[in-house]
Amino acid sequence: MSDISSARIIPFPSRSAPAPRPAAPQPAAPQPAAPQSTAPQPAAVVPDHPPEMDNPTERLQRALAALERAVAAQRDAVGQWRGALQGLRGNVEALRGSLTEYDQSLGTLRGQVDHVNRTARGLESWADGALEAAKAKGDQPK
Repeated sequence: MSDISSARIIPFPSRSAPAPRPAAPQPAAPQPAAPQSTAPQPAAVVPDHPPEMDNPTERLQRALAALERAVAAQRDAVGQWRGALQGLRGNVEALRGSLTEYDQSLGTLRGQVDHVNRTARGLESWADGALEAAKAKGDQPK
């Protein structure tokens, strides 16, 4: 293990809001002397770009370039969304076609079931008549 006790931790600088200004200047009260601290002082904030880029024109150009990148990304996202919407439209059309075929199949099946039902009722009526005729003759089915 290495000796970590010799390392010194430097706190990350934080941005603080400017202190509010008092309404009227007040006389300063005597303050006790602050004890000397051995704590490390925060490091100076280093800008993420060279100082020569603090020119307003440069800042505007950077902002416009960032805006152009954002618009291009948005354009790509809208294109992908439109493609997905087109795919969804195709799937809905295919579903509509399938449901239409299914409805037609059900209509055909209903016609066939109605035909079989009429035939069954006719056979039932014929069988009832045959039983009645057999009873009238005196023949009983076994």
